[in-house]
Amino acid sequence: MIVGGGMVGSFLANVLSEKNQVTVVEKEPERIDPLVKSLKTVRIVNEDGCEPWVLEYAGVADSDIVLAVTGDDEDNLVISYLCKFEYEVPRVIARVNNPKNRWLYGKEFGVDVEVSTPDIIATIVEEETTLGEMITVMKLKSGDIGLVEITIPSDSRAVEKSLAELELPPDTLIVTVVREDAMRIPTADTVLKEGDKVLALTSVKNKEALESLLGHS
Repeated sequence: MIVGGGMVGSFLANVLSEKNQVTVVEKEPERIDPLVKSLKTVRIVNEDGCEPWVLEYAGVADSDIVLAVTGDDEDNLVISYLCKFEYEVPRVIARVNNPKNRWLYGKEFGVDVEVSTPDIIATIVEEETTLGEMITVMKLKSGDIGLVEITIPSDSRAVEKSLAELELPPDTLIVTVVREDAMRIPTADTVLKEGDKVLALTSVKNKEALESLLGHS
């Protein structure tokens, strides 16, 4: 079960539904039609995932894992707490939106794994990893999705091109771009430069294609 059908939730649902039964809970009505159209095999529930009856209706009792990935930290914590302590979900993963709230995402709130993009980026910058062009920063337990870092070399085909111009491999999402130690939230108009560190979520099967697109030509 994925609670939150925004960019992150819909991306995860698209990838995970290839091998799993997935339900997405999203409370905003305007997001429902795009979700239904893009996620053909995913069950969509248009309700507030912070409500216990909604979680029950969506099938929380039969869920092996819940991903709380809304854009609100308070909602993610409420969802995590309910899923873990009221419904005994084996695995709860929660998205941290504001790094200042990360300390709340612990076992006492039912969170097994917290994911904070800014903290991951900070670790990369601090360590100044030099192990190669593409580095796998994190893999979800299933091993099908990886969070990777790619440093854009001078001869990359992606240099001076916007993200809208690049044909990214399927199941790939550019999470952020780090330039001169400053984090940039990417948009379609973001133009990549030599030396940029690109953080991306991608499926394992498309990792080489992504490296070919952003790495050495």
